[in-house]
Amino acid sequence: MTMKNAIEVKDIVYSYDGKKNAVDGISFSIEQGKYTTVIGHNGSGKSTVAKLLAGLLELKSGDIYVDGMHLDKDNVHKVREKLDIVFQNPDNQFIGSTVEDDIAFGLENHLVPTEDMEAIIKEYADKVGLGEFLTKEPQNLSGGQKQRVAIAGVLAMQPDIIIFDEATSMLDPRGKKEIKRLMAELNEDERFTIISITHDIEEVLQSDDCIVLNKGKLYRHDTPEKIFSDPDSLRKIGLDIPFLSQIKEGFGKRKIKLKSNDMKGMVEELCRYRSAH
Repeated sequence: MTMKNAIEVKDIVYSYDGKKNAVDGISFSIEQGKYTTVIGHNGSGKSTVAKLLAGLLELKSGDIYVDGMHLDKDNVHKVREKLDIVFQNPDNQFIGSTVEDDIAFGLENHLVPTEDMEAIIKEYADKVGLGEFLTKEPQNLSGGQKQRVAIAGVLAMQPDIIIFDEATSMLDPRGKKEIKRLMAELNEDERFTIISITHDIEEVLQSDDCIVLNKGKLYRHDTPEKIFSDPDSLRKIGLDIPFLSQIKEGFGKRKIKLKSNDMKGMVEELCRYRSAH
């Protein structure tokens, strides 16, 4: 069965200064319900692409389609009903004085009846594990909790596509783990289309597809397994590979091919190999 594309990007170009292109002729498509990570070195165009998809920047040339709708200045607000974005700094995203107020902000702007808002707020606060924090002030929460509040606010608007623009980059290890787990759950359980702009190479392993950008151009677009099977191509543009991929690479040089992509599976494979030899 052919899957419908949630996002189609065709030859998009964008420049901040009118001279050098920050995004230079990129094309790709993302299937509905997929979890796609976007990686690349600083200045590769990752966050610029995210802002272009969300209609926060205007293309110099090219076309973007969101759920089949052509994104332009006339329908950008309609497109944003389908797509929303979570930014990297949760402190910059708060509007309300409490968690409840913050989640309510978008609903109020969309004229959701007051009598319906309480149930919606409670539903999405519970979904991100903050149902007991509705009366708390955001500044008293941890970094991971703050980011979950931002995600609840996005979920309350019921988009089909959620972009995470380096949403874990300012969090401590515990916060990163919380948000990555939530992103995976949203994709698996709710079938949101997830696009994660990230520096976290380990996160790529939990995604369905990976887009690699380099100097404003599309470098690769494939499954994580295929991309990490050629580690030299990533190192060539200054990117590393996940720790587990490094393990597989090391054993591959010793003529031991590991098929698993998790530590437990690798250990089991190595035990079987050792028993057989």
